[in-house]
Amino acid sequence: MPKNPNRTASVSPGSIFSTGNSPIPGSSTAGGPVIRSAPQAQYISLGTGNAAYSYQPYEEYVTIENYGREPVNITGWQLKNGKDKRAYYQGGMLQRFSADVAVVPQAARLLSPTGQNILGDVILAQGENAVVTTGSVSVQSPYKITSFKENSCTGYLEKLPDYAFTPPLSQNCPWPSREPGVENLPPACRDIISSLSSCQTPVFESRDLNREPCDNCLNGKIVPSYCAAFIKEHYSYEGCVRNHAGNANFYGRTWRIFLGRGWEMWAKDYETVELFNGSGQLVDYKNY
Repeated sequence: MPKNPNRTASVSPGSIFSTGNSPIPGSSTAGGPVIRSAPQAQYISLGTGNAAYSYQPYEEYVTIENYGREPVNITGWQLKNGKDKRAYYQGGMLQRFSADVAVVPQAARLLSPTGQNILGDVILAQGENAVVTTGSVSVQSPYKITSFKENSCTGYLEKLPDYAFTPPLSQNCPWPSREPGVENLPPACRDIISSLSSCQTPVFESRDLNREPCDNCLNGKIVPSYCAAFIKEHYSYEGCVRNHAGNANFYGRTWRIFLGRGWEMWAKDYETVELFNGSGQLVDYKNY
């Protein structure tokens, strides 16, 4: 969605300001070299994501990626926008914003299906990245969404109609037909399971194709009770985590971080995105 250019805020007399895209003296974009003083500046990269063209806080995001060999703890790091570097005339007055600063929070390494999430610091291993969303996920049912790390089951969340993640979650769920225990089921049930899509939570219906009452119907066809029980137990986010959380390579390489702001943080243009480490040193910045 496009950004809203009508932004206003008061400016005090004597304040440093600029119009258009002129840099603010003393800012990271004001003449002279920008000094990225943080030791992590050599291997941490900041990306602007969709910040320039999305204004809904639940969609708007930037990215942080670790290209180094050592893991990096980014919890407590700060993201800052460039509102204090822009000024506009509106209503006959010169107006500007003070900068917004957001702190990277803790996250759940495993998003608990029961909502009992254990939060810890966000540690980016080599090649891992964080998608930092300005807002939050307002829908908290059937699963309570907090900041988390993607895994081989989170594709089930992506395919639920209740949620909308930007960008979409990866969909690398185990194939339904390869689920442990399927080989012990009768052929009729195995055929039904083979028709299921990966990462899809089956929705059982109460009527068949002829609109007759049915306790366990899938796509209008009656499913034997033992087969329906197996499907309900295994093919959902909760079932997938229960059966696969101990697998090798269960976790993905992307963290989904939610800042919980109720409004957009990044402007559509003349914006500066800055990332500071826990000591207040500049790690990376981007202008657009």
